[in-house]
Amino acid sequence: MLKQLLIKNFAIIDELSLPFYGGLTVLSGETGAGKSIVVDAVSQILGAKADKSFVRKGSNKYYIEAVFSIDENNEELKNILSEQEIEADTPDEITLSRELYIAGKSVCRVNGTLISLQVFRTVASSLMEIHGQNEHQALLADENHIHFLDGLGSTQHLNLIAQVKKIYSEHKELSSKLKSLEEKNIFRQERLERLSKQEKEIEDAKLRIGEEEELSSQKNQLRNKDKIIKALSTTDTVLFEGDSSALNAVFTATKALEPLLQIDNSFEQLYKRLDDIYYDIEDIQYSLSDMQRSFSTGTGSLEEVEERLDKIRRLEFKYGKSIEEVLNTLDKIKQEKAEFISLDKEIERLKENIKKQEILYLKQANLLSESRKKLAQSMEEKIDTELNHLNMSGAKFIVDIKSDSDKIAVNGIDDIRFYILANKGEDPKPLSKTASGGELSRIMLAIKSVSADKNSNESMVFDEIDTGISGRAAQVVAEKMWNIAANKQVLAVTHLQQIASMASKHILVAKAENNGRTITSAKYIDEKERIKEIARMIGQSQTSVKSAQEHAQSMLLDAKAYRNRFNKKFE
Repeated sequence: MLKQLLIKNFAIIDELSLPFYGGLTVLSGETGAGKSIVVDAVSQILGAKADKSFVRKGSNKYYIEAVFSIDENNEELKNILSEQEIEADTPDEITLSRELYIAGKSVCRVNGTLISLQVFRTVASSLMEIHGQNEHQALLADENHIHFLDGLGSTQHLNLIAQVKKIYSEHKELSSKLKSLEEKNIFRQERLERLSKQEKEIEDAKLRIGEEEELSSQKNQLRNKDKIIKALSTTDTVLFEGDSSALNAVFTATKALEPLLQIDNSFEQLYKRLDDIYYDIEDIQYSLSDMQRSFSTGTGSLEEVEERLDKIRRLEFKYGKSIEEVLNTLDKIKQEKAEFISLDKEIERLKENIKKQEILYLKQANLLSESRKKLAQSMEEKIDTELNHLNMSGAKFIVDIKSDSDKIAVNGIDDIRFYILANKGEDPKPLSKTASGGELSRIMLAIKSVSADKNSNESMVFDEIDTGISGRAAQVVAEKMWNIAANKQVLAVTHLQQIASMASKHILVAKAENNGRTITSAKYIDEKERIKEIARMIGQSQTSVKSAQEHAQSMLLDAKAYRNRFNKKFE
């Protein structure tokens, strides 16, 4: 239930703070006073599309905050808060706030925690709902009728809807995959030939990881072959040829030190170092010999190395940036070939699964269709009863269900349309073509009346759904609104004195100028003020002020007597 609403810098509202109570609370006032602006603000706190035009001139943002009491049985809300890790300030309250900056940035919070608009809407939808002229238009759209009917269903009915939607989703996913594979199969042979050609091209190259680096080094050596051979030869000559070679010199030095070992141990380290150098130079001789032999007798040519490198780089240009990536591409080519080879089997498997899904879908859709037919009969009876109470006696509400077993759709096999038989002896006609504005308001109220116990929301807002209603019908609508309000919090924007009289609380919305600015205000009014306001709504210009006020006082007394029948105290 909505407990408190704070609105700042919204349209022509500077700042407005209002507490709210159970029962039926009406908002009334002169045309243009701002009644609908208050509802617009509530719509924003329920997640309606943000609109910068609502930011009050001279402000950089608007801010709206609503405090709701939490029903301990609202499991949907509890689950959402748990998933989003939102902690309640108090166990039985939740605070929603929304601000929109003139630059376009929207900020949504629940209990001070910043959340996305989508989650914000989900939270808000479990707390309150708004019914107004837009929903009337939804009732005129035939495609929405199935949702109005399903909204009256039991938990078992809703489970059937969920099952049908789940099977439909799975069927759609399988069908989409089958379509993709069948399109792929059209080019199967052409693709297989291309893949085989690519596979052969890479495999014939016999690539090795690290080969490119080896070839690059070899290429560099071949380009400098003469220089390398000359340097190796010179090194060999200096180190090993003749009596004056480095090897002989170190050998001679080592031998010269050898007798000193018998004299003093301090010469042992020097002797060992020279001895190690001798063997190191000897090892170098073997390495030089191998290198000289390799460069003298090697069969590889610079041209061959460059051709190999060119081939590798052409493959890298086509299949990857390195030999490793090219070999990975080869694995993918082989995998895709295997998939193409087994494509026929996969297509057949999918077709079999789709057939199974269609059988399962039809079974559940038929169960749902039967449930809808029973629900439709109950809805017709209940709506007819409500319409009779709403001064539309003799009217017959008809739910037409046409089922197509070949149809696979998210909502099942049924096509549902609402018809109305306004007068006996006439043929039923589509709701959209027969209902007047007043009739449509009453039909919508009838639907809301029969669905009230199915709706988990504790709060409902009716925004001028009494359009086109007057006289006795207006009184019946007022009574019907109180019937709903006896068990739920109802807020109603109205221009009808009958509904205003029936309210347990009455808010007067007014517009005034202050320092050259228009400001909307709203306040709860007492019994005397209510008499004056309802007299205004009756139309004092058509009668005397005194008689209008007497009539208003009489209406308030009658309404109070009607409310007292319900033994509910919201005064």
